[in-house]
Amino acid sequence: MQEFRQKIKVFAKLLFENKPSVVFTGAGMSTASGIPDFRSKDGLWSKVDPFKVASIEALERDPATFYEFYKKRLAMLLDAEPNEGHKILGRLERAGFIQAIITQNIDGLHQKGGSSKVIELHGNMNQAHCMRCGKAISSTELLNILDKEKIPYCECGGIFKVDVVLFGEPLPERAITEAINLTRGGYLWIVLGSSLLVMPAADLPRQALLHGSPLVIVNRDPTYLDEYADIVFREDIVSVLKALEEEIYAQGYIP
Repeated sequence: MQEFRQKIKVFAKLLFENKPSVVFTGAGMSTASGIPDFRSKDGLWSKVDPFKVASIEALERDPATFYEFYKKRLAMLLDAEPNEGHKILGRLERAGFIQAIITQNIDGLHQKGGSSKVIELHGNMNQAHCMRCGKAISSTELLNILDKEKIPYCECGGIFKVDVVLFGEPLPERAITEAINLTRGGYLWIVLGSSLLVMPAADLPRQALLHGSPLVIVNRDPTYLDEYADIVFREDIVSVLKALEEEIYAQGYIP
């Protein structure tokens, strides 16, 4: 416990001296909201093959099986609420400690938690578009279709695709460009709940390190950048962020 408190003190000082920071989040950020992660031993991909159920090839080859998987995930994400960690990040942004959040998540919980500058590398589940004519519908409308049909066809005969980056698709050009630009600013980078395994997104913190950024990692499992980080936490993300916020106030970093 003493070691944890000392690391929190160092973290708070590092954040204050290097504000604003860039926060990079993965699936572990949302587990406290009831959304399972992907790559831990009990994660989503331990139960299903992502290339069979979550790739662009799977959607084109067998849309019924694709949506059998995605319907359940879509309903879960739409019902999810931001956890205290999301809310703390929103408060830290408003206090001037966060420049932007770069997220691999598609749940929109950072925005619901009060963050305004969110770069979504893998898209967002809030909408779907027809792959033929481009018509946009909300995820609620998509779910309504899936309650009646196994495949969500558009009026034009095309199939609606959720606005997320599937396996086999490139990252959105605008999002990755914004994220890359943030690796060059010398910001403190804070990794929360990412295994740093999915490329090219997972290379962003390394690029920031190469440009002189300090790095803090909060993740349950080891990552390939742990040995280069200024601080590494294995504790629960919400617990770390709560302790960080308390220390920021205790030290007078927020007037």
